[in-house]
Amino acid sequence: MDRRNFLKSSAAIGTLATLNLNLNASAVTGGTEKKVASVCEMCSSRCPIEVTVKNGRGALIEGNHRFSNKTSVCARGGAGINQLYDDQRLIKPLIRVGERGEGKFKEVSWDEALKICAQKLGEISQKYGPQSVVFTSKTGEHHTQMMNFACAYGSPNIYSHWSCCPITYNIAVPHTFGANMQRDYGDTKYIVNFGHNLFEGIDISKTKKLAKAASREDVKLLVLDPRFSTVVASKADEWLPIKPGTDAAFLMALIHVWLRDNKYDKKFIEQYAVGLEELRQSVKDTTPLWQEAITGIKADKVERIANEIYAAAPAVVIDWGHKTTTAKAEYVRTRAIAIANALMGNVEKKGGIYFSKDSKTFNALCKEDLFPTISNPDKGFKIPKTARIDGCGEEGSENFFVPRKHGVLMQIAPTILSEKPYPVKGWVSTRFNHLINVAGVDKSVEAIKKLDFVLAIDVYMSDFACLADVILPESTYLERDESIQNKGGTAPGFVMRNKAVEPVGDTKCGYEIFRELARVMKIDKDYTWNNIDEYRMQQAKGNAELIANLIKNGYVSYKVPKLYYREPKLVAKFIDKYPAAAEFVDENGEMSSQMKFKTPSGKIELFAPKVEELFAGYGCLNTEGMDVFGGHKYCLMTGKTALHTNGHTQNVKILNDMMSESPVWISPASAKAEGLKTGDIVKLKNKFGEQKAKIFVTQGIRDDCLFLYHGFGHVSPGLKRTNGIGTNQSVLLDPAAGPVVSTMVTNVGVDIVKI
Repeated sequence: MDRRNFLKSSAAIGTLATLNLNLNASAVTGGTEKKVASVCEMCSSRCPIEVTVKNGRGALIEGNHRFSNKTSVCARGGAGINQLYDDQRLIKPLIRVGERGEGKFKEVSWDEALKICAQKLGEISQKYGPQSVVFTSKTGEHHTQMMNFACAYGSPNIYSHWSCCPITYNIAVPHTFGANMQRDYGDTKYIVNFGHNLFEGIDISKTKKLAKAASREDVKLLVLDPRFSTVVASKADEWLPIKPGTDAAFLMALIHVWLRDNKYDKKFIEQYAVGLEELRQSVKDTTPLWQEAITGIKADKVERIANEIYAAAPAVVIDWGHKTTTAKAEYVRTRAIAIANALMGNVEKKGGIYFSKDSKTFNALCKEDLFPTISNPDKGFKIPKTARIDGCGEEGSENFFVPRKHGVLMQIAPTILSEKPYPVKGWVSTRFNHLINVAGVDKSVEAIKKLDFVLAIDVYMSDFACLADVILPESTYLERDESIQNKGGTAPGFVMRNKAVEPVGDTKCGYEIFRELARVMKIDKDYTWNNIDEYRMQQAKGNAELIANLIKNGYVSYKVPKLYYREPKLVAKFIDKYPAAAEFVDENGEMSSQMKFKTPSGKIELFAPKVEELFAGYGCLNTEGMDVFGGHKYCLMTGKTALHTNGHTQNVKILNDMMSESPVWISPASAKAEGLKTGDIVKLKNKFGEQKAKIFVTQGIRDDCLFLYHGFGHVSPGLKRTNGIGTNQSVLLDPAAGPVVSTMVTNVGVDIVKI
């Protein structure tokens, strides 16, 4: 089967839809049956799902057919039932009875557990101040509810997973356009992909769209990745094994060619952008020949690709990816990608990139409230103005551009150990395994053991939870109701997680846990709700019909003609349905007044003066920070597998059965030079640490690179299936952050030591 036919067939099926992902849940036939529309949480993509429940027990998870993309579920999504009924999950509150890290706990009641938490947190606040407790979580509703509690408690030290994953694009793209942008894979003609592997780091809706685009004969998919992924790169029209960390050099060479040859959208740039001359100056010497010595890509290929992209423009997507952590040059790389898109004039064009549009956007265009909007019940919570330990958002800080609700995770452990700028004595973490996901693992363990109090909220006995004083068992996503979430894009829409089954054991959801703890501590004055039903009703502003539809369908959307502000034909169709919007239409049929760039200049910033003021040389592009070898022979890279989510799912039985470890990829030439074969055990070593790894010899990688799937190498007796198996690359990572956005770099130099 050829590449395109493979993609056509794979895009049409739901992965693992026919496998029995229901192990440990008793088979149920007959009896009562219902279907519950909800939202998945086996990863952060939050795909719409439908859960079949038989006799009160979860039986099957499928994609929600009501969703506009007729979504499916991936292997992880299908394994949710397996996680739900896993006999190794946490189902009772626990308190530590041995030494910290010894793994000895006893079960207690919720009242006792919350009383201990309240007492310990109260003591820290009274003795050191509330700022002496840090709060960590992945993003999403866990983070929101944790942040509310932290604000009520009085701590500004709130963290999400941003700094170890998507922080760069979440800051660099808005630095350019004033907001994050969406990608139109459906109508594009050319996709430039820098290792953004949507067929392994699956987001069902985006993955299907990319698969369909790549299967079309009139679309070119160009992949630049040091690793020949058996999924994305193998489906590409062209794969370039770029040297790791050097994406910025390739991009700067492209931009050099476009500006040298005047092959860019001059009219668009003149109307909507500033900083062209500064951009010219920054790339005047970054020729294709210059980049060849850095990236390993021949100069003539860069010339050809630059011309191909320009010929396809504006229907091009130069993809910034998601886990933007490849090098200390990551900010420059991502800014270069954003600038490259702008030069091609693809903003608000079919097949390019566009602003997400929600109910508020369409109501403003239509001059009346045609679509429901939601309010924020948490608006009373404000992050305290107390100085953070990492200085995020504060004038004069190296972390000025990092939002105060996200923080820089790598700076927690050093602060605890040094007690500078002030002591940190407590740590509250919900569903975030710091010891698998963040650089500086050994220092983090040392720091945690120094604390007065550690609280973990989780589904499993994670590495972090194993070091806690109190562990509160969280309900899985199938056991809890949550809030309404905006699902805008090209049309107004909302999704909502609905409880499919009653909680197993004595677990609670994050809303309940933090709300009740705030009540016990008598710090709940800013809470305007007591339960999730009240929360939802406040969000919906009393719109019971919206809530009822979301309970029934899990997903609600409103059909409007697709609208891109710079596509006259689409604008005309929108005006036909909503005539009041005609006042926003220009003589050329576009809606230039809606091209609102929330940057300091109000335009696309090819050069960002505010960034330049604080970080000299970074207002535009530069050639710094591309070395990820650090004098070592190999660069160790990591990525996602379609079977696991970061450090969360390795202990889920069905997923563990399918993938129980992650060997390190090495090329045949390098394996021969090292005297290694598949299955050999080696030690990966650098100045930050060392880890054992099993060798996997494959042609799909550069000779100077190694590769691991992220999330293995757990050290927790409570994770019986995965404890002590695999390699934790975070032990080997450099905890030093990249400039401007303080990203954690996940490519690192290592040497191989035979055992």
